[in-house]
Amino acid sequence: MLRRFGSGFPMFLAAFGLGVAQGTFAVAEDLELSLPIACDLGKDCFVQNYVDIDPDNGVRTAACNLAAYDGHKGTDFRVLNTDGRADVIASAPGIVKAVRNDMPDRLVLSREDRELVKDRECGNGLVIAHAQGWETQYCHLRRGSVVVAQGDRIERGQKLGTVGYSGFAAFPHVHLSVRKEGDVIDPFLGTKDQATQRLDSCLSGGSGALAYENALWQDPVETLLADSEGVIIQTGFADGPVKSVDLEQGVEKVPTTESPALVFFARLINLKKGDRVALRLDGPQGVVVETEGKPIDRQKAQWVSFAGRKLTADAWVSGEYVGTATLVRDGQALQEKTVRLQLED
Repeated sequence: MLRRFGSGFPMFLAAFGLGVAQGTFAVAEDLELSLPIACDLGKDCFVQNYVDIDPDNGVRTAACNLAAYDGHKGTDFRVLNTDGRADVIASAPGIVKAVRNDMPDRLVLSREDRELVKDRECGNGLVIAHAQGWETQYCHLRRGSVVVAQGDRIERGQKLGTVGYSGFAAFPHVHLSVRKEGDVIDPFLGTKDQATQRLDSCLSGGSGALAYENALWQDPVETLLADSEGVIIQTGFADGPVKSVDLEQGVEKVPTTESPALVFFARLINLKKGDRVALRLDGPQGVVVETEGKPIDRQKAQWVSFAGRKLTADAWVSGEYVGTATLVRDGQALQEKTVRLQLED
């Protein structure tokens, strides 16, 4: 799946020819960031991608893992599907420097889709200028949802727009970039020097815990980094095989007693090579289907596992069906999620 949309950030400003709005900044010298999205992190929104701190062809994040892609310049906060309506909010106070609000929402699923957003990869969004040369940029907002204008003074937590999938977006999210005097800064590390030191440590095998004493986030860094280690973001039921693109668009069909198949699925992000996803579906008469899952052959930014049975009787037995998904790494269960479905005649 195409996922790269970072190359168009500088062009976002150039296309408008906008300069910095004048005014007094109500921020401290050291930028402090709150979350750019109004949601319940870990429940209805998740961190999909992090900043790639490797300037060469490799990929590394502040956590020394691969939860990014080559050249990614920000942090991606995603919602489950294109029906998500979470507000995008200001991570810090400042003054709006540039805005775009007229691009359509459209998932990038092919090279042709990518060409349609060339030089406008950020989609709808805005740049906020802060004190001491700091900037934050918000990308991929829903068309027509941006509610601020160039020159507006913004307070922390103020609504800027709504999460969307405009520009170069393969999933609905808000991409937050942080810059200091034009240089990309990983908000988990706080400075370019810290990013360089962390990369050296990662490449030399020092992937242990990092103090993150220079992180810009107000929220606990460990909480924000948790999704980079792999997480189940959704479990549910469908009436047939499940595709990732269907789940991104929220078009899976919930089964009934007359459905041709009964399928339990789990969707995960940031899986590592060797991970397994074990699935079990229990019904009123016992186990419907169970699978241990095969080890994944490489890092997976997104992954969908499903298991089920075709209907062989007149109807499915009415009652409660329970699906359990378990993320297994190195023989240990890292996470388990259970979901229930009530089938009635």
